[in-house]
Amino acid sequence: MTVHPLGVGCRPIGGRDTGTGSPAAPRSELQDDDARDGLKLAVKRGAAVFDTADIYGLGHSQRLLGQALAHDRDQVCITTRVAHRGTAVHTYAPPHLRHQLEQTLENLQTGYLDVVLLDADSFGPGDCFLNDTAITLHDLRARELVRAVGLSLPSGPGTSDPAAGARLVHVLETVEPEVLATRYNGLSAEPSIAGETLFAYADRKQLPVLVGEPLARGLLTGKYGATPPFTPVDSAGRYFSAEQLAAVHDGLEPLRQHFGDDPSVLARLALRFCLATYARSIVLAGFSTSDQLESNYALIGEPLVDDDFALVDDTYRRIRTRLSAIATAGGSVS
Repeated sequence: MTVHPLGVGCRPIGGRDTGTGSPAAPRSELQDDDARDGLKLAVKRGAAVFDTADIYGLGHSQRLLGQALAHDRDQVCITTRVAHRGTAVHTYAPPHLRHQLEQTLENLQTGYLDVVLLDADSFGPGDCFLNDTAITLHDLRARELVRAVGLSLPSGPGTSDPAAGARLVHVLETVEPEVLATRYNGLSAEPSIAGETLFAYADRKQLPVLVGEPLARGLLTGKYGATPPFTPVDSAGRYFSAEQLAAVHDGLEPLRQHFGDDPSVLARLALRFCLATYARSIVLAGFSTSDQLESNYALIGEPLVDDDFALVDDTYRRIRTRLSAIATAGGSVS
């Protein structure tokens, strides 16, 4: 599909329950009707990629998405993750995997899934479920219940361990993904695959990349000072320290001076930064209000000119350097 490069991340509308034994970090308090209205509005704005998972609200995100897109199903691409283990020996044990995908089809009110995403790090001890998972998904793809298989890769710069790099390459060769996914934004290092950057690998393979958390959980919008109403957490569930929050907030000052201090303008810069990093990126922006979702599409506008991109890139690089120094000094979490 030729799609709008800005997609919609549907994790927040699932609510707090994740089925992992602990509540999710503070998320959207959207009422279901507002969430559905927001999703329909996104379609009108041009959104074509919607990302969800069975674990987001134990299917609640999927059900809301299915209800909202029932009349636009053939015009959109739904990507979904299999993450709920239930009582199975493993999330990707073939009987459980098939069951979860069947339940996902029911939740989404659809007869097929555009992209099924798997976690590249979750194939059991010694990757014992890797081959069975690949066979199961290739069978579902042959039956046209799944149109494409994707791999969600670890965020961050990766590891210099040759064995870990070789293992990831083996997973990629076994699954043969048509889509890659990762968390990436101006505060994170570019992910890598066996010494090659993720985006260079994807370009060589001509694969699209779904980019999650482009706003760094709201940090890049400049709305968090050192003492916000609540403290955001990173992707590992760790709370940001006051020193970290201040480093990000103060570090964004060059962008405020040049572009203005409206959080929606800073959000646009963060989204455009991710889109400019790789031509085949689909950037997934979540939303906590319908107005925020509309704002993302209304303000994304044209790509950044070279000088503006250079300023954004340099500003983010300086913040990353400062955060790295804080982490080295032992102030990474509170």
